[in-house]
Formats: sequence, structure tokens, C-alpha cells
Amino acid sequence: MVQSYAKPIDVAVHCSAISNLGSTWRQNWEGLLAARRPFSVGYEVIPSWPKCPPVAAILDFGHFEGQPLFSRRFPELMRCVGLDMKPAIDALLERHPDARISIILASSAGDPGALSAMVDAAYRKEGPSEPVTPAIYEELLGGPWTAPLNAAMERDFPSIGVFGACASSLVATSYACDRINAGLADAVILVALDTLSRVASIGFTNIGANAPAGATPYDKDRAGTTVGEGAVGVLMTRAGLLADADVAARIVGTAVYCDAAHLVEPNPVGVASVVTSAIAQAGLAPGDVAGVYWHGTGTRQNDKTEAAVSTLVFGERSPPSTSTKGSLGHTMGASGGFNILSACSTFETGLMPPVAGTLNPEFPNLDLVLGEPRRIEPGPILITALGFGGINAATVIVSAR
Repeated sequence: MVQSYAKPIDVAVHCSAISNLGSTWRQNWEGLLAARRPFSVGYEVIPSWPKCPPVAAILDFGHFEGQPLFSRRFPELMRCVGLDMKPAIDALLERHPDARISIILASSAGDPGALSAMVDAAYRKEGPSEPVTPAIYEELLGGPWTAPLNAAMERDFPSIGVFGACASSLVATSYACDRINAGLADAVILVALDTLSRVASIGFTNIGANAPAGATPYDKDRAGTTVGEGAVGVLMTRAGLLADADVAARIVGTAVYCDAAHLVEPNPVGVASVVTSAIAQAGLAPGDVAGVYWHGTGTRQNDKTEAAVSTLVFGERSPPSTSTKGSLGHTMGASGGFNILSACSTFETGLMPPVAGTLNPEFPNLDLVLGEPRRIEPGPILITALGFGGINAATVIVSAR
């Protein structure tokens, strides 16, 4: 038997979201509804970037102009999230001065910039791409990763990192909810963040997992994913800590499990088990789910697996479904965070965005939103995330209204 949360976990209206679609959540949501696909040539954004298929790069960080040094991309993005989240944190502490707040950083691998700078210095024929300073060695050790976030918020909250490959956001969400439910924290600032990785771009290209013209999830002609980057800041609290008007949604069920079935190919039975566990913890049945934000990377392995999972969980036809990666690219550990915010906006607007770029869907059992946004019936929304090594996670979220 799966034990339900004593009370649902509140998700605050105030958030941070920075991606190739824009530097605010409103810009991101409007881009998703419009099925925008602003993918970039990597070396036109970042000097010395390897030749590879298009990437979903951040062009506007919101709090400064231009592009930072590659070794500063991760900490600068972290600082931007802190600046975005500061007003909500200040308001919360003004109302509840004794609130216990902690930070959970969700990332697939942490900061890739420091290692890249050191490798360039040692092996790049043209010489170092940037000076290798003591700060770069410090970044490589991972100790100060959340320091720019705390500094921007003018706080010193304790923090922990959760590294669950591409499922990191939902793994961290489950951990945050467990901490709040157990009374170990009153509020958690979830920061889901990954910046562009040369290892991911080159590795995915070499194994044929990068789409030459951008990801088209679930399409018969799909050719892989699009490596992306992005950051999300989500404030989650115990019930009653936020004013009703400041609550966007409530998390009622989560599940995490590593089935270790395969290094890169997810197992339908393992994923279905996680999905049904999250639905059960929410006190729901599969038929209660009104919509699904699938992981939907656009790779052959991922998409066929989730189509099979849908049959195992929902039968012949899924609820209305989408993937945000046709627009955002695969933001790795941050991807589930974007889907949490998307679910909140679906509750607010009644709309689910289409799967951008997909014209010829392969799986008839998936009721995909295609072409334009679709108005869906009110009800719980399921979010899935799949990571290398068999790490599977799912979250069930309901409207606060």
C-alpha cells in the first residue's frame, strides 16, 4: 500500500524560468503554446563549440546582456534564478519569519564549464579558451554551486544536490515533498538547472541521438533529441504557509525508482510501476488523470517506451498528452521542472500546448496535442521523467482552485 501525503504540497505562483524560449515563465509559456522552435547553431552562441546538430541555447538570461564565459554559464544562470526568486522568499519570510527553508539543486551533472575550461587549456590546439583561475578549480569540486543563488537572494539557506540524470527535477520534487511532509522543512526552493554540455552534444551526436533539424517527439520520422539548457525555480511549501492567491497548484503524488534495466533504454514495466505508484499515492485511479506531460525526448527508445507505458497504465487510449521538448529541447535535469510549471499554467488557462514539430505521429494510443493548443477537461495532471541507468520518476499535480 502506498501512503498518501498528510496534506498536499503547495506550489507557489511565483517562479523562475529561463530557456531558449525566454527569460520569464510567461515568455516560455507563450512560446510553448505557439509551438516555437528557436534552436541555435552552437558555435554561433558559444566560442569553440563543436560542430553538431542544433542546440536549444539560452540567448537571453534576463538579468544581463550577452553571453557569459562558458565557465561562468552555470553560476550566472544560478544567480539569475536567485534574483527571480528573491521577492517571493522575502514575502514569505516577512509573513513567517521562522519558516525553515532549504534549497534542493536538481541537475543531471552539475556545472560542465569548469572541466571544459581545464580540458581546453590542456589540449586545445589554439590554446586556452579562457584563463584557468583558482575559481575554476573550486567550481570543479562543486562546493559553491548554490552560492550565487543564496547571494542573489541575500540569504544563507542550507542546500543539497540531487543528481538523477534526466529525471533529476522529479526526483528532487519527490525528495522536497517528503521533507515537507515529514516536517523537516516548511518550504523548499527547487532549482532545476543544466547548462549546455559538450559531452552531451558530442556523445549524443556520436550515437545518433541528436536530431539534425530539431526534436520531433513521437513522430514517425523523428531522428533524436535536441540538446538544450535551462533553469527553473519552484517554491514548494507546506499547506497554509502561502496565501491562497499565491498557490498555483498542489502536488499530491510522487514516485521514484531505479529499475536498472538498461543503461540508455528505459523499461516499460519499470516506468509503468512508477507512474501507477504516483497515481496511487495521490489517491487516484488512472482514469482520473486529465492530462499527461510525458518525458518525450524524441529518441526512438524513449518514445516507444512511453507509448507502451501508456497502454499498460491507461489502456487503448491515453488522456490528452504532450511533450515540451519539441520547443525547449532536452534541458536534461531541468526538463521536469519546466513540465511542473507547464502543468500549473494548464490549470490556469485550461490549455495544453502542442508537441512542437510533430506532424506524423507514430503511436495511435497516444492522444497527442498537435498543431495548436487544446482545451482539456479539468483534473489531475501526470508528469513523467526518465533518466539514464533506469531512473524513473513521476509526479501527480492538481489545481489549487
